[in-house]
Amino acid sequence: MAVKDDIEDGEQIDISLRVTGTDEWDHDAIARKIQLVDVEGTPVELTVFHNNEIADFEWEVGRWYVLENVVGNEYRGEMQLNPGYDLIVTPLDEPPAEAESGGAENTSAADAGESSSEADSSDESEFVRGSEVTNEPRPTADGGGELLHQQPLSEGNYLLQFDLGDLPELTVHEYELRATGSGGLNPDDFTNGIEGFTAKAANYYQSRSNSPVTTADASRRRIYATEKIHSTISIHGYTIEPIHQGETTLEARSYTDDGPLQEFVKQDVKRAVAGRFEVSGIDSIIEPTPQRTANSGLFEAYRKYKCRIRVDADGTVICGVNVAYHLESTFSAAEWVERGHDIAEVTVEHDTDLYDSARTATVKEVIDMDYDDVLDGPGVPMSEYHEKHVEQDVIDSMRAGDPIIADLQYGSGDDSIFPQLLEYCKVIPTFEQLGRVDDTFLDVIHNESRMKPEERFNVVTSFVDLLGPTPYFSFDPVPQPTNAGYREHKTPNTPNLRFGGGNTGYYGAGGLERKEYGVYKAPESFDIIALYPEDEESDARPYVLTLLNKLADYDAGPTAFDQETYELGSEFHYSQHAQKASDYDAALIVVPDADEAAAADYDDPYPEFKRRLGQLGVPSQMISVDNLGNDNYRGNICSSLIGKAGGVPWRIDDVPGDVDAFVGLDVTYDHATKQHLGAAANVIMADGTILASEAVTKQAGETFGEDDVANVIKHVLEIFAEEEGRPPRHVVIHRDGKFYLDVENLINRLDKARDLIKRFALVEVRKSGNPRIAAYDESNSRFDIADKGIAFHVHNGEHSYLTTTGGKEGSPGTPRPLQIVKRHGSTDLDTLAEQTYWLSEAHVGSLSRSTRLPITTYYADKCADFAMKGYLTKGSVIRGVPYI
Repeated sequence: MAVKDDIEDGEQIDISLRVTGTDEWDHDAIARKIQLVDVEGTPVELTVFHNNEIADFEWEVGRWYVLENVVGNEYRGEMQLNPGYDLIVTPLDEPPAEAESGGAENTSAADAGESSSEADSSDESEFVRGSEVTNEPRPTADGGGELLHQQPLSEGNYLLQFDLGDLPELTVHEYELRATGSGGLNPDDFTNGIEGFTAKAANYYQSRSNSPVTTADASRRRIYATEKIHSTISIHGYTIEPIHQGETTLEARSYTDDGPLQEFVKQDVKRAVAGRFEVSGIDSIIEPTPQRTANSGLFEAYRKYKCRIRVDADGTVICGVNVAYHLESTFSAAEWVERGHDIAEVTVEHDTDLYDSARTATVKEVIDMDYDDVLDGPGVPMSEYHEKHVEQDVIDSMRAGDPIIADLQYGSGDDSIFPQLLEYCKVIPTFEQLGRVDDTFLDVIHNESRMKPEERFNVVTSFVDLLGPTPYFSFDPVPQPTNAGYREHKTPNTPNLRFGGGNTGYYGAGGLERKEYGVYKAPESFDIIALYPEDEESDARPYVLTLLNKLADYDAGPTAFDQETYELGSEFHYSQHAQKASDYDAALIVVPDADEAAAADYDDPYPEFKRRLGQLGVPSQMISVDNLGNDNYRGNICSSLIGKAGGVPWRIDDVPGDVDAFVGLDVTYDHATKQHLGAAANVIMADGTILASEAVTKQAGETFGEDDVANVIKHVLEIFAEEEGRPPRHVVIHRDGKFYLDVENLINRLDKARDLIKRFALVEVRKSGNPRIAAYDESNSRFDIADKGIAFHVHNGEHSYLTTTGGKEGSPGTPRPLQIVKRHGSTDLDTLAEQTYWLSEAHVGSLSRSTRLPITTYYADKCADFAMKGYLTKGSVIRGVPYI
């Protein structure tokens, strides 16, 4: 059953909705706005224009309708609906079964306030079968400790995932969709062609049945249904008839069948929590009551769960769960202004405790307007217009005062700006905004979100116990973590970092500080200039001298050193000072704290120095005034400066896998503008030393595609051959996240260059959504932080979960593993995991703690970010690591 979170901007959708109210408009274009809710009770609004065929349609409040071919329209994150050119509105005599079972029939728009959440776009249906979800009390989210330890656990490492049950096979009905219409089915009528048509039809049948339906072979118009379906449907003017092709048994051991089985289970899990949590998808399940409320009363924090489903080859159904915090505000946008905060460009939402329409908008500016002034569009006073949305006593109280009114932009165009009382809106909380209003509560949330393993496993275990029995498959999870489907592997704990004199150690500070080995390789030329603000010279000069002494301790003392002061003022003056540094190999620059610079009347020197020195090819190391005298940062500053100037503080002694070079790929993506802004790639030798990087700027809408990857690899060949005098025999390519391209086509192109690259591997390094890993201490009956280098390799597939931080480093909370996904290559998972682990130890900007990411993707990300900000020369080969 389609819900609001399935609506996409500019895309048609078929969706069942209940009318909760109508809002008549006296406007040249808009006839009325229809307030509706989906089967989950989430509000959504339909704009009806005068020129629509349904302009005179009689909407009945409280009645359900099926809207076919309605179009999504996004207004600054708030998804609404517009009529499509072939919109069909069909009244329903009875509510959809999903609405009856899910409680949406009794949920008004005012009761179902909007909340920011992440949608699971593949999770589109709901159904009820077998044992219904009950409202009987079960353990709360804080009662998991007893459940977790009710059965003995063995000593060792565990994935934070749970056994839901078994689904080794499932007999389903297969249907071919026959479409009749004038001229036959035109794939261009559907997003993604025939596949899009098949997915839309499957989703449509989900909305009309009490059992799951999903695509089978979408290119052949095939769908799977767990129960028989008979009815014809209409989509985009086509009449669709399901032609039964017989029964098919899906088997978990099949690589092609595990996908549909997984989709069926995801739908079942979502239905299991509906009604007891706020659910937009199985990766956004929010508890109905806050876990923490600020002493100020302005913010609330709710626990939010993300589930990931996997069906193992033997049919074991695994559910991985993560828990985090979801923030909501309780204060009005008017209070935000009254507290002296700038409201311009702040995102707000209608307060559904006061207002009957849940919408999101961006504040443009506070305006000089009275509450009884006439609105240009409706042609009535604002107070009278609000009688359709707000209780009369609230309106009267606003009239009696002097309410703050601002122009709010509800869409992307100038015609979407309307005045609104800020008293009727709430600020959408971000960590930045939370810090402005209540930094004490922000500290509380930050600390509590770093759950230690014992607490995290307790909370998640209790949540998992609440899942069962699920409504369709009657899964009743075992409330204990399991490693089912995975094999554990540990990277050998050896001193595998090489420093000066051929000495090896375990980590950066161990070799440079504790053992005093000295750097592996000092910069060949290391002339340094230091620049200080005039007012900070007395503190900055002695601190920089301590840095020079530490560089000497590392056997990397500067070959020359000069120092100057600069005046805080204009960016043009900073550029002049940067120009003077062009004759040096590196620059140490003391700059004001960022917050202080933002509030001062002078230009912030940081971006200008970074930009100009980057253009000049001079690596720079910035030091905040607040950190002068802080001995904890001196090692990192010196190590970074050495690396930026072409030195090698340390390298990896031995990387498994007989690899010649690694390539890291990354794209900087701006979610606000939905644009790929920058891309970068680097070439890293097998010992973890950086050979070269390259950064480019992408245009709006572009992606880092197959041709870009091919061109990067061409440059790899050129750079490696220039350095080594031969082509690389074995290259491992790390992509930050998913490749998002035709991997098979890329493989075919690379296969044609076997004479240049005999072996290559394509690996995705995924950072988010992975199950945590913790070590169980049997003697103390508790979970502790797992050691670094622990990996769990899946039996049926090509991925691993890897811990790159933790252990004795004392990282707060439960370290987040990486997922290593092999897309191509003959290298085994053990080797790929060990390579990734050691590359995470090779970051020369962190002496005391491991970085979470391997330097392949970490450095590529930094390089892309610097290129986007203009701190690097784009399109040219970059030597060293000036971007760390």
